[in-house]
Amino acid sequence: MTQWSAWLVALCMLLVSGAAGPARADVIILIHGYFSGDDAWSRSGITSELEAVGWESGGGVTATGTAGDVRFRASAPKGAQAYYLADLPSEAPLMIQSAALKEILAAIRAQRGKERTILVGHSAGGVVARLLMVQEPTLGIDTLITIATPHLGTDKAEVAGLIASTPLAMMAPVMGLSTLNRSKSLYDDLTRERPGTLLYWLNRQPHPKARYDSIVRRDSFALFGDNTVPTWSQDMGKVVALHEQARPAVTIGNDHALERADGVALVRLLREVHF
Repeated sequence: MTQWSAWLVALCMLLVSGAAGPARADVIILIHGYFSGDDAWSRSGITSELEAVGWESGGGVTATGTAGDVRFRASAPKGAQAYYLADLPSEAPLMIQSAALKEILAAIRAQRGKERTILVGHSAGGVVARLLMVQEPTLGIDTLITIATPHLGTDKAEVAGLIASTPLAMMAPVMGLSTLNRSKSLYDDLTRERPGTLLYWLNRQPHPKARYDSIVRRDSFALFGDNTVPTWSQDMGKVVALHEQARPAVTIGNDHALERADGVALVRLLREVHF
């Protein structure tokens, strides 16, 4: 074998070995949805799927509500490709959650530098991520991946908002449903888009150049499918401003909640981002 041939073989082996590793994006921020917490990603097995292909955990990150005060619950890995679990005030209006996510992103970048960043949001967390990207287009987010996210709204938010506006809301704390009162503004944010709503405005704003991927659930049927957010609302390709940018949706899952299959799909999408 000539020296030139040996060099080509070595290069090919290097490329093949690199293909088996994690995606090239350096930081993933996982954003939970309403009435949830950052532990949903580990309980569902999604973080295990990420770790199986080489991503390391940066732990949970919480914005306390005081400007610049962000708490890390674990040591960030040095020089490793890592995922972080954003802990947001999930009952708060989308604008407040977006501001908290901005603080978290700034704190992570202060530790690691301005590395390639992927945002992954479940349910309302996907809208929070997209809202931040529109509000702050110079952040340079590389990719947004949303899972079962109500990009066009959901009637379930309208029903909850209606109940929160009636005398029945007075009984909610007694019944252990005080979240209804605390979340009324969030329900307004997530109603089906129409003129005057936040989603109507958001869906018609210029979006920064990035990769936009949607993981959507099957339509609900009896006990199967997503009974919280309709399938048509979960596809970013149906967002007016993203008709030309969003990639074809990936359909998996039989419930609105996160599941391990989301982790499998996420790893596949991350490999596509890499190549």
